[in-house]
Amino acid sequence: MIYIAVLIGILLLAVLMAPFWFGPGGLLQAGSSINSPSELQALKDALLKRYVEDERAFKAGHLSANSWEQRQSFLTNRYIDAARRLDFLQHTESRPSRGAQ
Repeated sequence: MIYIAVLIGILLLAVLMAPFWFGPGGLLQAGSSINSPSELQALKDALLKRYVEDERAFKAGHLSANSWEQRQSFLTNRYIDAARRLDFLQHTESRPSRGAQ
């Protein structure tokens, strides 16, 4: 009975680690649907533009403080996420694949 549990554990571990071994270049696939550097750059620019517009609306009194804090947090986190994904894509594009060695 213990042998079956150990065998199932090893198989489960192999299935969980398979994306590291069989992915492109040994890396996991990106969890995002946007994998194009140009699209990510456009997203960053759009988020920055939206942030500035919302900040102006808050200073003009069109947004409440609570609403502005929520939008500010959301846009900041989205911008950071897009910047990290863009850096990751640029790093993986400049890195030689393991198959070419």
